[in-house]
Amino acid sequence: MTISASPTLYDDVFYPGRAYEHTHPNRLATLASLYGMSPPPAEHCRVLELGCGVGGNLLPLAFQYPESEFVGIDLSGVTIERGQRNLAGLGLTNIKLLHCDILEVDPSFGQFDYIVAHGVYSWVPASVRHKMMAIFKAHLSHQGVAYVSYNAHPFSHVRNLARDMMLFHTRHLSEMQQKVAQARAIMKFLSEGSKADTVHGAIMREQYTRVAKMMDEVLFHDDLNESAEAFLLHQVVEAAEQHGLQYLSDAEFSRRNLAGYSEEVRAALQRFPDDEFAARDQYQDFIDGFGFRRTLLCHDDVRLRRTLDMNFASRFYLLASTDPVTTEFCLTDHSDMEFKTQEGSSLRVSHPLLKSAYLCLGRAWPSTLTLDQLVEEAGRQLEIAHAGLPSTQDVQLLVEAMFVLACSGEVNFFLSRPNVARIVSDRPLASPVARRQSESETMVTNMLHQTVRLEDQRGCEILQLLDGSRGFDELVDLICRDCARLEHNDDPQQTLQPDREAVSRRLHQFLQTAAKLGLLIR
Repeated sequence: MTISASPTLYDDVFYPGRAYEHTHPNRLATLASLYGMSPPPAEHCRVLELGCGVGGNLLPLAFQYPESEFVGIDLSGVTIERGQRNLAGLGLTNIKLLHCDILEVDPSFGQFDYIVAHGVYSWVPASVRHKMMAIFKAHLSHQGVAYVSYNAHPFSHVRNLARDMMLFHTRHLSEMQQKVAQARAIMKFLSEGSKADTVHGAIMREQYTRVAKMMDEVLFHDDLNESAEAFLLHQVVEAAEQHGLQYLSDAEFSRRNLAGYSEEVRAALQRFPDDEFAARDQYQDFIDGFGFRRTLLCHDDVRLRRTLDMNFASRFYLLASTDPVTTEFCLTDHSDMEFKTQEGSSLRVSHPLLKSAYLCLGRAWPSTLTLDQLVEEAGRQLEIAHAGLPSTQDVQLLVEAMFVLACSGEVNFFLSRPNVARIVSDRPLASPVARRQSESETMVTNMLHQTVRLEDQRGCEILQLLDGSRGFDELVDLICRDCARLEHNDDPQQTLQPDREAVSRRLHQFLQTAAKLGLLIR
């Protein structure tokens, strides 16, 4: 395997690595199963990531699935070295991070059940894009799934309007901080100088707001990369078809939901036959003005089933963060009850079984329930409230409600149950990956493969103590000693002891928050 000694832009400017929940093999397996495939389970699979960076996406997966194998490759030697240091600190043996050019992937790599390429396709030359499709075809197991993300049109035409201006303005600059600062400066100038009552002015202000919020490294690599190219969905699908692959779906299942469109639009999109599924999604992109695609591919000889059964939720583990807006509610009548999710969505229901079921899902979060478990727990809750057991018709109503919520994205569903704790154990154990990440930052990866933020540095320090070896009182003692030591270092004359009761309250609150954030393990 020959690797170029020339440094890459990613050697000079580090691209922040993190987990991408849409690439999780459990999610990929779930969608493949939904459409009639028989994908290997996430617990026993091989995963290849092209452009893995520091391994921020693969390391949490390798911990979650010790019986699976993970391989990541990246052209940046500096980035791979950094990832290997992270790997050594975790002691994982089922993952390899390799300094390797995508063009050098050969038959020795073997077969993989899931191949992931996040944020690569739009930022590499045509020869590498061609090789990526060839890798998907040659190295994907028969029931496997490939994930490829890329900047997409039509929205990228708007993004490129600003990008062309930033690239022109910074054409003589090479140092990252200068280039990024001047890119933002020109967009600020244009947003303020363009006429407020014109379409162009509105676009300039929108684009300035976008680039102002981006991390410096992300703006440098994503928008200020002169070779970056966006694609229409059908162009990527056609490239895949030339290699014996077919379009499976978008990685975000809720994009299939048409409830938010007018009756005319829904009717038009629903007329597309199953063999034109990609064309339907392409027209939906035109309607939405979509700008970033997460496309799933599989072998073209795999027979797919596009029609969804109303009862499909019964085959999966259900997850939803539905919490009641108020603690004052009644389950025994048909009064309205409002729920909110962590994403900010609002749901209002009045049927007793639906109210009870949404309450059960919220209380189970971040753990999952099967449909049978949900019916049982919701029925038990109604029985306690003296509302009577649900009828067959009530249960069918719940099944239909789960179908609607799953399609809209309010309820997530998984083929395998995520290994996440719903309650705090006697000896709390947090993900070792998150504990490791918290040593240097407040953004950590939870057991649902999501990036969550800890409140402050003290929260990071507490998380690092949750290695499963200490009970609650031991943790309180340790935190009190640390607080006393810090206070003594700040003022050697002080001998005040921390308020143990206050420390206990804060620890209890932190543990409940950590559980809700999905950071604790069963």
